[in-house]
Amino acid sequence: INKAYETTSEAIINIAGTFIFLFAIIFYDDIYPLNLLLVAIFSGFIGWSIGPTVSALGENFKMRKYKKQFGLLSKTVVTDKKTFSEKFWGQKDEKKTMYYEKSNSTELFDSDSEKYKLIIDKIMSSNSFKKDNYHQEWQNVVFQAMLGTTIAVLATASIVFTSSFDFSILGGFLFIALIVLIVMGVLNVFIFKSKKYSLIRAYFGVLIFTGYLLYDFDMLKKQMNAGDESWSTAIKIAVNLYLDIINIFLDLLEILAESGGN
Repeated sequence: INKAYETTSEAIINIAGTFIFLFAIIFYDDIYPLNLLLVAIFSGFIGWSIGPTVSALGENFKMRKYKKQFGLLSKTVVTDKKTFSEKFWGQKDEKKTMYYEKSNSTELFDSDSEKYKLIIDKIMSSNSFKKDNYHQEWQNVVFQAMLGTTIAVLATASIVFTSSFDFSILGGFLFIALIVLIVMGVLNVFIFKSKKYSLIRAYFGVLIFTGYLLYDFDMLKKQMNAGDESWSTAIKIAVNLYLDIINIFLDLLEILAESGGN
């Protein structure tokens, strides 16, 4: 799995490839063995994107730990109001993260200042940074996210296969919630640019995709009971469950990473 994107082009290719092969799976889900090949390539693109995502969360998690260890704290400062167009396109940030030393909370400086760079250089040249002291702690966070995801999968599957409740009624609500979740993500990228807002989105993401696990397992149970052994059904349900699990894992990881960093 790729650890980090080396260029912007690599990121664009990965994102574009993911959507291209997802749509290809939708159109050719009943054509064997093309459907299996498309699913394999699609999962490869997903794996390609997971590496940089986990790596970025890990680097941020560990750097927050080092900053706190070296007495470098931060707070959000609100600047002058902007026009709607400036806010939408992200120009002249209204909210800005400012840093200060624990020993002197009155002197604020941003990430472009020489003082900030000197402190970061001090952190990166320290023995604790070179030894990667927080690596094990980050591994524990990743394991907790994996464990939480596993519990969610087993719990939802058990509920569906031992219950007579029809979870298909969740479909419409989940679709609307997913659209809202996507809009929240887009607004945060272009307008709010808030870690707190991103964390709220992650909590909603865990709830929504756990709901989708119930919905997709219910679909699997119904197709099994109906004796549907078609390729299109198998591919559709497999891809849906795969995406549910990946999204729950990444959202849980973000929640645990942000919580552990505070």
